[in-house]
Amino acid sequence: MATLHIHLLGDFRLVYAGTLVTTVVQARLQSLLTYLLLNRGSPQLRQRMAFLFWPDTAEPQARTNLRQLLHHLRRAWPVAHEFVQTEIHTVQWRKDAAYTLDVAEYEGNLVQAVAAAKEGHLAAERMALESAVEHYCGELLPGCYDDWILPERERLHQAFFRALERLTLILEEQRDYASAIGHAERLLRHDSLHERTYRRLMRLHALDGDRAGALRVYHTCAAVLKSELDIEPNADMQEAYQRLLNMQAPAVLTSRTPATSTVHPVLVGRHDEWNMLGNAWRRASAGKATLVLLSGEAGTGKTRLAEEFLQWASRQGISTARTCSYAMEGSLAYAPLTELLRADPFYTRLFELDDVWLAELARILPEVIVQRRDLPKPQSISGSWQRRRLFEALVRAVLSDPGPLILLLDDLQWYDQDTLEWLHYLLHFHAEARLLVIGSVRAEEVDRGHPLAALVLDLRTGEQLIEIELGPLDAHDTAALAEQTAGRKLDADETSQLYRYTEGNPLFLVETLRAQMSSGEVNWMSAGIVIDQKIVLPRPSLSQRPGFITKIPAKVQAIIQYRLEQLTPSARHLASVAATIGPEFNADVLAQASESDEETLVKGLDELWRRRIVREQGVNAYYFSHDRIREVAYSEVSPVRRQALHRRVAAALESAYAQNMDAVSGQIAAHYEQAGMVEKAIAYYLRAAGVAQQSYLQTP
Repeated sequence: MATLHIHLLGDFRLVYAGTLVTTVVQARLQSLLTYLLLNRGSPQLRQRMAFLFWPDTAEPQARTNLRQLLHHLRRAWPVAHEFVQTEIHTVQWRKDAAYTLDVAEYEGNLVQAVAAAKEGHLAAERMALESAVEHYCGELLPGCYDDWILPERERLHQAFFRALERLTLILEEQRDYASAIGHAERLLRHDSLHERTYRRLMRLHALDGDRAGALRVYHTCAAVLKSELDIEPNADMQEAYQRLLNMQAPAVLTSRTPATSTVHPVLVGRHDEWNMLGNAWRRASAGKATLVLLSGEAGTGKTRLAEEFLQWASRQGISTARTCSYAMEGSLAYAPLTELLRADPFYTRLFELDDVWLAELARILPEVIVQRRDLPKPQSISGSWQRRRLFEALVRAVLSDPGPLILLLDDLQWYDQDTLEWLHYLLHFHAEARLLVIGSVRAEEVDRGHPLAALVLDLRTGEQLIEIELGPLDAHDTAALAEQTAGRKLDADETSQLYRYTEGNPLFLVETLRAQMSSGEVNWMSAGIVIDQKIVLPRPSLSQRPGFITKIPAKVQAIIQYRLEQLTPSARHLASVAATIGPEFNADVLAQASESDEETLVKGLDELWRRRIVREQGVNAYYFSHDRIREVAYSEVSPVRRQALHRRVAAALESAYAQNMDAVSGQIAAHYEQAGMVEKAIAYYLRAAGVAQQSYLQTP
């Protein structure tokens, strides 16, 4: 039996055995088939069908009309019996018929989209929605005006409208602005009075770098609303229009920048984090001043994510500003705020403040006195009331523009106490401000005594804080970032080794690839790791990583060295010993090899854990949070001390595993070899070989 392809959306069409059926043209016949298809799951009573199709006709005549209609169907379409089953009292679409139905495919896609959304599979949801809107070619059987079809037609149309809205939102979240614009325009073709869609389309054009297109959308919206409803666009539309109108120049490069450009590479991954930032902004723009804390280890992409979000906002005409601090600036009071206020747009608006507040700002901006010599020179702060006035002056300077504002405060772990206390004051002084503050922080550098810890605790209780922790990228996103950085397609082996080597840390990945490309190094074979021109031999029995010939990039090494330098001497000693043991280590072995007493061991391990140098793994076991940290820690041990440490580790393993030496004989052998004790190494290698041979013989 040939397959029948049925199209009911947009236009009635039957294609049987590859040929268009041209004989079923009567509106009643098309309506009959449509009714049976929409109710294909069960037999339909002739009496009910007669009433639905001829509601104003007497029942006997209506039943006669139905019989005649079925007769006309068989004459017009001789193979109708293969698809329509008629009985004395019922008519039914045959369940065993070979056919496809666009309505069924459309609704099936919608069901798949809902299921994917519940499971959080955004890519699958987008694919299902795209397929659904592609199948919706128009209204259900538009030439039919029977009462029974109207609810079905409206239901399918509303489902299509919701699907388009959701798809447009997903595409915007994924920064596929061009595709989102196309779907938003399709929405307006179906409902030219839908103001929310006009607002979204304005935003999409702005995000796509087309400011003129965004303004044209507003003009179209205003004209349509005036013509059809005699009303003006709502306040949100007018505010967005004014922001775009007042923009002097594009805030960032447009999304039409060629893909080869390295100025603004595409942000890879971080979809959940991006959505959380978007939700935070919607909350802040509604009048709830909010701090978003982006935390994570160095290199996880906190600043990159925040900068991308600032670019997203700037393209819409939203005011944005950023400042940062550096490790050596931590003791300089108000240094980040001084940098912030000296930049546009804040500095030009300072002199619009009342003199009393401008005089306070002169405490940290001496140049204000130069331009306004009539202001009284600021005196030293001697009381809390004077400090409060300075805080209020700083708030008034930052919030001098009543419009929405996004601030990026980078590397909060290095901010001075005065600036952090002012931030606390800012969020409380004007809690209804349309203000979003994004702060990035290396959580491993914020201990209990850090002033940021008190700020975070207070904001948690006041519900003004949203915390987003960035971890490493997964294997898929790591591969995407690697290909973007390399500018070429990488094979599965290359991306797999890169993922294992960098463990998904974006900075480590980018810097490693750049170092490879700049040196022309393309050998991905297993070998040693070169650190500061020294070869650190891999120890297969200790670390089963594949590795490849490379030098740890200078930037990555500097970041790791800085983290290690922040440790106390005892914790750093433990890190050196742990690095000698391997990527994973046991606390008992560490205690014996480091010759540490219980108190020193507990405090040192706690510090390494809090600083995220190591992580806990089961009972009494730990591992380095990143193998590159272990490599740098190991490379900084002198050759003489390294031999001594390997000797201690070997002895500690012998003691800790005295009852099960076979399990660690290979590791002990490797440590004795590194210690220069060749005879002992050979003995343990032979023992390890015997264990391996016995295991092989016992394998079925």
